Amino acid sequence: MINLRRLFSQYVIVLSLIIISLGCTSIPMEPQKFSSEIKNVQENFKIEGKFKLSYMDSKETGYFVLSKDGNTVSLNIGKNYLLPEKVIILDRRETLNINEFIENNILPYDLPILKVESFLELLLGLESKDLQDEEIGLEIETKGSDDYPSEVTLLYRDLNLLMKVKKIWKN
Repeated sequence: MINLRRLFSQYVIVLSLIIISLGCTSIPMEPQKFSSEIKNVQENFKIEGKFKLSYMDSKETGYFVLSKDGNTVSLNIGKNYLLPEKVIILDRRETLNINEFIENNILPYDLPILKVESFLELLLGLESKDLQDEEIGLEIETKGSDDYPSEVTLLYRDLNLLMKVKKIWKN
């Protein structure tokens, strides 16, 4: 009887360890880093990345998540993952002020206001004629054979906004 209890308790322990180990495993379900299916800004997509804004002697860094659904564009800007995010909801036909990336918004001059559609085209690597007409310098860098830019830099006077695109995928 004692041997039966001992044998049963050993099997229960081994069986429970097997069940726990199988129940705790997961298969990572990460979306594609770059989806080559996005051809224009009318489609729904999501972009994740980091930014670094340098102006005068100051630097702002953080991350952004841009989600486009229909004509609504949601831009979440955060400094780090422990602090609350700033959420900006815009229409695709509206404008975006670069001051939104700056925490204190105190600058001696006005920053350019970009059309949201031009900003989306820039992050997708499409030609943006509106940005070329203004006094904004653009530097776009792609890695390998990707269709999408890995880094986009906006230059305006002594302001430098570097956006590193980490993931782009279709919703």
